[in-house]
Amino acid sequence: GGSVNAALLSFTKAMAEIGVRDQVQVNTINPGPVRTDRLTRRLDTLARERGIDPPSALQTFVREENILKVGEPEDIAALVAFVLSPPGRYIHGSLIDADGGTTKSV
Repeated sequence: GGSVNAALLSFTKAMAEIGVRDQVQVNTINPGPVRTDRLTRRLDTLARERGIDPPSALQTFVREENILKVGEPEDIAALVAFVLSPPGRYIHGSLIDADGGTTKSV
């Protein structure tokens, strides 16, 4: 994961340089675990493997991933809306981790 994030940040910075020239805002949002069908399937598998109910699987997942919580799609949408809004217009060339604490590196 760390090498992918480093590559993504480098790509974002390169695109941001072009964005300055073309007056296009460029940023990247790096979401962590978000409540999607994919995550639901992962939690269902965890529940089956451990013989626990789905709410317990979610608690186990959050604890084992050492995160605050699982995100909701609305959490990511709100961040995108902010970055694209007038108050977010000065954010440029950034990789924003919206992952509940999943990313442990600088």
